Amino acid sequence: MRSFVWRWLEPLKRLPRWLLTALTVSAVLYLTLFPRPLPDSDFQLWEHTDKIVHALMMLGVYTALAIDLRRPLTAKLRWSLFAAVAAFGAAIELAQWAMHLGRTASAADLAADLIGTLLPTLLL
Repeated sequence: MRSFVWRWLEPLKRLPRWLLTALTVSAVLYLTLFPRPLPDSDFQLWEHTDKIVHALMMLGVYTALAIDLRRPLTAKLRWSLFAAVAAFGAAIELAQWAMHLGRTASAADLAADLIGTLLPTLLL
């Protein structure tokens, strides 16, 4: 499974180093810390869609970091990335709580962040 995933991600390694991580982290920070990052829409998704989005954002940050490191992911490195991205997710929740910009910190969001971080840790 790991070799299949890495073969699929191989073309991304041709991008300038750290560009993918910088873009991904910037997008996540914008989407999570700005009061209204997206325009209002009449399109209704199911309840708790935002938890899936949180998980996907952390999965994206983890994957971008893993690609930008450009070296084999040993177990130690995978769990180090897990810790770093999990801390990033926790920092976002704390920032949302502290900034008082209409965004709310939530234990459920943090749990979704951790799930999104754990998936690539186990699969890549």
